[in-house]
Amino acid sequence: MSTAPKLPSVPTAPTVPTVAGVRLTPRLGPGGAGRSASRRRAALGVALLVVAVLAVLVATGGIRVPKIRLSRAGSTTAVSARQAPSRAATAEVEIARAQAQPAAAARASEARPASDRVVASTHAAALFAQHSWYVAPPPPPPAAPPPPPEPTAPPFPYTLVGSYAPEGDAPVFFLARGDRVIDARVGDKLDGVYQFESAGGDQLVFVYLPLNIRQNLAAKGAR
Repeated sequence: MSTAPKLPSVPTAPTVPTVAGVRLTPRLGPGGAGRSASRRRAALGVALLVVAVLAVLVATGGIRVPKIRLSRAGSTTAVSARQAPSRAATAEVEIARAQAQPAAAARASEARPASDRVVASTHAAALFAQHSWYVAPPPPPPAAPPPPPEPTAPPFPYTLVGSYAPEGDAPVFFLARGDRVIDARVGDKLDGVYQFESAGGDQLVFVYLPLNIRQNLAAKGAR
């Protein structure tokens, strides 16, 4: 019988033991994991350093970024990128100016003489003056003018000269006005203005017709 030729043996990978269906990873040799981690950190640090250097050179103008033609939608991005260095420079100038203002104000206050920092005596009282919020009421309205006086009759223009009482007839009274003498009885109208109303006792009563005002004439001693 012929025997099959023997094949050379191939080294196999070491078997990984399992525990209850969980595969256990073999440990690396001493120093294997630490070297790979340190290499990764070194590569990351170098990349960050290169990015920082490029950013500084672009910001200071050491490297000119080639212009890229963009569409209308991307033109605003290119403009903002070109204006970023000028804005940064403007911000730095404003910060420096703001920091310099307090120092300049302090130097100016130190340079001012003491007399400028003292209130004049003429204005000292106004610092503690009392202020009132009281508002005076408006003045009262002017008084209404007095009513016009009531109309009155003019002075009685007649004077009694005498009287005569015939038997069985009403007495007659003689009245004088200027150079005229008239005889009047009760009920007569004198000059269309006066009405001889009554005669009793020592009084003769006349009515001033325009105002309906009575006026008396003394008849004592008339005969």
